[in-house]
Amino acid sequence: MPLEQQSAPILLDPAFPYGEDLLQHIWEQGLYEAHALRTTDGDEVQVLRAGRIQRDSGPDVIDAQLRIGGQLWAGTVELHLRSSEWKAHGHHLDAAYENVIMHVVYEHDAEARTLSGRVLPTLELYPRVSMERIGVYRSLMRAKGFVPCAQQIAHVDRTRASAWLERVLVERLERKAVEAEKLFRELNNDPSELIHHLVARAFGLKVNAEPFGMLARVTPLRILNRYRDDALRIEALLFGQAGLLQVDFVDEHPRRLQEEHRVLAGMHALEPMPVAAWKFGRMRPINLPTVRIAQLARLIARCDGDTSALIGTDDPSVLHALLDVEADGYWQEHFVFDKPSAPSSKRLGRVGADHIIINAIVPGLFALGRLLGRMEYADRAMRLLEQLPAEENALLRGWAALGIKADDGGRGQALIELKNLYCDARRCLRCAIGQQVLQKAG
Repeated sequence: MPLEQQSAPILLDPAFPYGEDLLQHIWEQGLYEAHALRTTDGDEVQVLRAGRIQRDSGPDVIDAQLRIGGQLWAGTVELHLRSSEWKAHGHHLDAAYENVIMHVVYEHDAEARTLSGRVLPTLELYPRVSMERIGVYRSLMRAKGFVPCAQQIAHVDRTRASAWLERVLVERLERKAVEAEKLFRELNNDPSELIHHLVARAFGLKVNAEPFGMLARVTPLRILNRYRDDALRIEALLFGQAGLLQVDFVDEHPRRLQEEHRVLAGMHALEPMPVAAWKFGRMRPINLPTVRIAQLARLIARCDGDTSALIGTDDPSVLHALLDVEADGYWQEHFVFDKPSAPSSKRLGRVGADHIIINAIVPGLFALGRLLGRMEYADRAMRLLEQLPAEENALLRGWAALGIKADDGGRGQALIELKNLYCDARRCLRCAIGQQVLQKAG
């Protein structure tokens, strides 16, 4: 069957996720045959400005400018798959739709009137939409590859794709900034506590980020600062508040930590977090929460309780020197308490330091730049990302297999955001790469 004859089944097939989003995109981008446009009543239509899609309540497209039957109109446009949906959606009773100047539909099957009784001019796009483009959209929605456009991405304009990734990076930083700003308010607007919390979460990696966040809450920086010159007490506070000292130990070191925490918890009225929050299963021994907590304790001691040192520079080498901590002493021969292991280094390392910078220091700087009106902080965050290598993970390896490589930390963060918030959700119509794919299909 010719593709043109398949148009109705493609669009009306309930299994195909076609909706108004696609029709809105087709209208906004002018992806239809625009020669000799006429309303369903026969009036000539000229699209001087299609307008722009808006996601809030009210008509779909604002700032449109059309010439209908020789008369110039400016206002909003509403789009539906079928014109009968105007009434089905209750727009005929809604004053917000009184100023709609055109009803654009895929298929015309009913007259549409405003609240005042005005008959809306209707433009039907069914005969003017490229079925090849619809087919490409359907393939994007049904694709099983790493990303929906895996088969087409090699033909995308790389300059436009790079510009889009720069925008996605800013979206990611702004999204993380919103989360950090909420935390900032919960922490009594304390910049040092904010960085302490973000760094702690980053030490937990993905699997233990939440428990490390809980640990930061039950072990405030203001209390840790009182013992900044005593590495043993800092470690005792962190392990005790983590709930990991509530058993009988054989080794002397955890017993000393246990006793120190008992005294400090009584002095400061501290309550440990639930030990069940921690995840120990199916991870490399070097990433076990016990090792990561010991490393965090060394970092707090090294910074002398002053987290501002972590946000005071855009030189990665300075941050690497600060973050190059090692859980030494007892931890050289242990990954967990009371279970000796072969001696091995428990150093955070360059990769671990980069993870802290990218996932804690950079978003912290970006958020504080907005919160405190210090744009140099946001600039510092961007410069750090430009100087750091991208993280190494399966997601970025997937992009690399498609020929899209993360040249630096910023590009890596953008590709992570693109995959998680656009590709996995199949928001191709809001992605500049997906839009290119559809545009080329016509």
